[in-house]
Amino acid sequence: MRMFMTALMTTICSSASVSLWANGAAGLWQSSGFPLLETYCLDCHNDDFREADVDLSPLQTRDGIAANPDLAMHAINMIRFGAMPPEDADVPNDQDRRLLADSLDELVYQTTCDLRPQPGKITARRLNRAEYNHAIRDLFGIDLRPADRFPSDEVGGGFDNNADVLSVSTMLMDKYLDAAESVASAIVVDPEELPTINSTSAGVDLNILGEFRVGRFGEHYVAPDSALFVDVNVPVEGSYQFDFRGSPSTPSQSDPENLRVAKEDNDDADTVTAILDSSGLLIAIAKTRFRGPSGRMDSATFRLRLDEGQHRLFVCPTTWQAKSVDRERDERWRVGESVWKDKTRWSTQQMLAAVRDANENIRPHFNIQYENYPFKIHSFRVSGPSPRDRGDLPPTQSEILRSEPRYRSEALREKDFVNIESSARQCLRPIARRAFRGPVSDDELQPYVDLVLESIRRDESFIEGLQSAITGILVSPRFLFRIELPNESQIRAAKADVGETADPSDHLAVPLSSGQLASRLSFFLWSSLPDDALLSAADRDTLRDPKRRREQVRRMLGDSKSRSLAEQFATQWFGLGGLSSRETVVDSESLLGETRALFNHVLTTNLPVGDLLTANYSFVDADLAEHYELAFPGDADQRFAKVSLSGTGRRGLLSHASVLTLTSYPDRNSPVLRGKWILENVLGTPPPDAPAGVPGLEATQELAPDATLREQLEQHRADPGCASCHRVMDALGFGLEQFDHLGQRRDEDGSVAFDAAGELPGGRRFSGAMELSDVLAKTETRRFAETATRRLLAFAIGRELRPADRCFVEAILDRCADDDFRLRDLIEAVIDSPPFTHFSVPFNEGSVRDAEFIPSHD
Repeated sequence: MRMFMTALMTTICSSASVSLWANGAAGLWQSSGFPLLETYCLDCHNDDFREADVDLSPLQTRDGIAANPDLAMHAINMIRFGAMPPEDADVPNDQDRRLLADSLDELVYQTTCDLRPQPGKITARRLNRAEYNHAIRDLFGIDLRPADRFPSDEVGGGFDNNADVLSVSTMLMDKYLDAAESVASAIVVDPEELPTINSTSAGVDLNILGEFRVGRFGEHYVAPDSALFVDVNVPVEGSYQFDFRGSPSTPSQSDPENLRVAKEDNDDADTVTAILDSSGLLIAIAKTRFRGPSGRMDSATFRLRLDEGQHRLFVCPTTWQAKSVDRERDERWRVGESVWKDKTRWSTQQMLAAVRDANENIRPHFNIQYENYPFKIHSFRVSGPSPRDRGDLPPTQSEILRSEPRYRSEALREKDFVNIESSARQCLRPIARRAFRGPVSDDELQPYVDLVLESIRRDESFIEGLQSAITGILVSPRFLFRIELPNESQIRAAKADVGETADPSDHLAVPLSSGQLASRLSFFLWSSLPDDALLSAADRDTLRDPKRRREQVRRMLGDSKSRSLAEQFATQWFGLGGLSSRETVVDSESLLGETRALFNHVLTTNLPVGDLLTANYSFVDADLAEHYELAFPGDADQRFAKVSLSGTGRRGLLSHASVLTLTSYPDRNSPVLRGKWILENVLGTPPPDAPAGVPGLEATQELAPDATLREQLEQHRADPGCASCHRVMDALGFGLEQFDHLGQRRDEDGSVAFDAAGELPGGRRFSGAMELSDVLAKTETRRFAETATRRLLAFAIGRELRPADRCFVEAILDRCADDDFRLRDLIEAVIDSPPFTHFSVPFNEGSVRDAEFIPSHD
């Protein structure tokens, strides 16, 4: 029926061919189609009666059909599916039904798909809550989810990324500012505002274990085998600096294990001091040398990485010369491995407390025998942690802080910085490029650099300035809004391509730039920002090449971020967002997880979209497996595992507890809701609203209290105006009667009566969910694929589809039909379609001034 659709999309047909096609479709309608419409439909649906508020009389002429394409498509769907005409009227045979629907369909197609089908235009739209959260996550690598505090997004056409409903209120702008400030303060922090320690032990605060003497300058001369212990309360895990001031008391010592006497200016003259933890483990070595017999002494600095909490360190001077310390062969001197077991006796609390008490009464000595006290200790200082190496810094700190300005005078540190601008640019440019989805010039970056400079002028730190600048980036329209309008150079190029064939009164299809395509791709497949690989491809202008674009699509679908298609697109396609507010026996996340996992499996393995209906397997967690009375095959820490549905009576989406629960009332099944769900989400044919004055099922039950649910519904649809829709809708819903309102399989021992048999137009009988799924998959294959395609395209471009978009949908279906409409193929075809790759502007529009507040980047 659409054998020339692909040619129509890619080439320009001759005027004679188009005229022949138009005349043929209109002639067939006038000669055969409209007479059938008169016979079977117009008695009830005319200007005088308007049954169900439907008047089909405008469909008599080609112009009337062109002016009312939605009405025509509704009629086609009702006729094809057998919902109309009602049973109490004259009903066409199958041949007449097919002729009526096909002839009207062909003319609708002809009136909406002209020589140059227009891809349409999309309103500039803000990021929705999911996109905002994902953008922050991918921009900074932290899942902060600030948009959870935003007002709920409106839904248009089934999706919350619809540009026409994503309005911006004053309250939302306040929320944006609050979110930007909270994100900026979470991703980079000023270490000077975090807890630190700077503690020095000297004089009476030196806790010496063993014999010692105090010199005239407060230094402690210690006997061999004595040690200093220090308690350090570490506020946060990180790298700490230790400064030890001490020296040998004499130029050299005679040691049986160290028989060398070195010159004072030789490095080998250094003696070593062991630093131990409370268990006696050697954790560091300090080297010092003799500096004179008086108060002069050497110093040593070392760093240790310590966990948060209380630490006790032991400082053990030795007379060992540095050269004799062989860390490779001597087990005594291997840092991080050696344990000085003879020092562990110091760890008793009683001994340490006694040492502290004794030190308070110590007086200086003026005649110290240095040979008896071969080492002197002046002080032990601990400071830190390092500003760049501490456990309470956000993981984004080092990535953002690519450069820091230097103080002009490190000693004074009076915020007299140098290289502030260059440091700010290095830190901000990568953030702005990702946030704005494209290159950022120096002029465009300057306002954010100025925010850093202004913070410095207010006597704030460089990092506080960065926080202000990042806040500014996150409230910029270039971050918050998706603007895909072509610029003037794109419009001129498109006009040059069409040349003399263009109709000045028509619209012009302008190809999007690679940068704009990168944004569309990422928000479609990831609901988030483009990554560096996609931005680089845009910079090379490769995304307008379909082959190179598909390479990126396949890479992106292989990324874990593509799960957002299941979490965002599939959840909204199947209308499952309301599950989170329902009281369910199994956690709603378990119910949603099963459906999302099936969709993701069909996507990643590129299975036919019909497998969503017929899959004889599913994905369950432990709770859902118990709900289904299945053995959970996964490990204890595994969330969802694949299970066979053999022998369970389940198959595909229609047996998922998520769908079955959502389409039920809290206390009972609803075949009507279940049938309506199938009509809308599988067959893409939502039924019209019920006529005014029709009684609810409860009123029917009062008239026949002993009737079964099926009998009640039969009486409920006794009105012919109801029967037309309910005949098909109820039959579909009854096919799921073997499952209760919680999605559990009903007993088959007779304790619960149910009838899951049904019949669809054309004599298509089924009994139970498995047979219903098979019937739909076999007889409505293209219809289900069309529903999937229409939903994918609407989600991808962020607007409801127009009648003219049917041209593109048919082309996508034709492209994928030979391979059973595989899901990934459908997605790739959507991405190659003109509505995704182009933008419509009036041909005589020379500029896009309305969008100039946000520059367009090619």
